[in-house]
Amino acid sequence: MPRTVDKQARRRVVADALFRIAAREGLDGVSMRTVATEAGFSLGAVQRYFQTKDEMLRFAFEQAAEAARERLAAIRAAPGGRSFPEELRRAMLGYLPADEGRLAEARIWAAFHAEAAVRPAFADALNELDAEARANLRTAIALAQEAGELPAARPPDELAELILVLLDGLWWSAVRRPPGTPLTAQRDVIDTAIAMLTAS
Repeated sequence: MPRTVDKQARRRVVADALFRIAAREGLDGVSMRTVATEAGFSLGAVQRYFQTKDEMLRFAFEQAAEAARERLAAIRAAPGGRSFPEELRRAMLGYLPADEGRLAEARIWAAFHAEAAVRPAFADALNELDAEARANLRTAIALAQEAGELPAARPPDELAELILVLLDGLWWSAVRRPPGTPLTAQRDVIDTAIAMLTAS
């Protein structure tokens, strides 16, 4: 068991190194050798954990996807806590690349989306993540409608799709801006979107 835990920890170190390269240079800068150098490992050490670049990329993608999955799953009304609109606003603000770490994460996702255009496996994985996000949002929206937090007349499927489109649009509009650019417009759009979603 300890060896398995150590191997997974080392694989995550390699994935983190890959993320740093992707944030700086895109996936074009990623190779077994550049990732090994970034991680402070020998090339042979990286090859013990990943036999090919594709295997390494897929593992890194799965790590990023899991983080995105957890963030989307958090969009729900908490009993006795924040309402669904409040949770949604909080999550949407969290998607904005407002600091160096989140900007790096956003650039990594941009690289993976570009890769999905030419790698069916990546496209399939992104579609699976989108489908899961839609299902979670539909459930949360239906519960919010039952609680009177959202208008009941609007189909949950349509609202879930609208939220995902808004998240994608906000993210892309922010990620292409130079670091340090104020995100005032994006924050205003989030407030407007929440007001429109909750309007009777």
